[in-house]
Amino acid sequence: MPELPEVEHAAASLRRFLTGDAIASAEGDRTRVFRGSSPDVFERELPGRTLERLARFGKYLVLELDAGVVLLSHLGMSGKWVRRAPGEPAPGHSRARLRLASGNVLHYSDPRLLGRLAILRGVAPRAIPEITALGPDPLRDGIDVPALTQRARASARPVKVILMDQAVIAGLGNIQVTEALFRAGVHPARPGCSLSRAEVAAIAAGIEASIAHTIAAIGAGEIMYLSESSATPNPFQVYARAGEACPRCRAALERRAIGGRTSVFCPRCQPEHRRVRPRRTPQR
Repeated sequence: MPELPEVEHAAASLRRFLTGDAIASAEGDRTRVFRGSSPDVFERELPGRTLERLARFGKYLVLELDAGVVLLSHLGMSGKWVRRAPGEPAPGHSRARLRLASGNVLHYSDPRLLGRLAILRGVAPRAIPEITALGPDPLRDGIDVPALTQRARASARPVKVILMDQAVIAGLGNIQVTEALFRAGVHPARPGCSLSRAEVAAIAAGIEASIAHTIAAIGAGEIMYLSESSATPNPFQVYARAGEACPRCRAALERRAIGGRTSVFCPRCQPEHRRVRPRRTPQR
């Protein structure tokens, strides 16, 4: 599933593809990616439009076009934007197409149809309901450790579930949370109410480090999903490495379903129960 780093890459790619070009025509298949809008509106509103601004909010892309037209894009579980030069074959699972004045075609490809495209008019990005519902974005807003500590300690949910809640922090998914918790040495099943401020600070640092690492691994090319590049080995420390040796202590990494998602962790570096130092009894 595309998470913040992949969507950040998609945002940079779309800016590059659309800057200085215009949409000549638009085509949308009759699929559920247009829920909340329609392919007819997509095809009617986009021809002749040019990009003015593009912003990423969590996992959402907001393309502000001229004449007050806004294209809202969420990539779901498997969506991506793909550019094809004139005459090149379309990618598989193309659900919508933007034909540009240059002759290039931007395809929205989505095998599982869980992404979303919607056309809006005359609305500021931060007034879009889906955007207003999001928590702070780690890249755009940073992470407020005191606020996150308060939010986490008020919940008995597993810390992994808390961090994947888009109303708490926008843009995180299974990969980034798994990696951040390993970097912080916090077990994914730990209830939020058991975390110390120092542990939350370590988690925040782990999130920022993992995002930066993933963005660097993706690079500036047109391949958004690292799994699609045969030349790129798994760049993650523990994600998708269950049964392998922990890169720190060499213990076998374990796997468990938490909040309906597979979690990989080190049982030694990420103890499930918080270690509490015994208090010293005063000497009499």
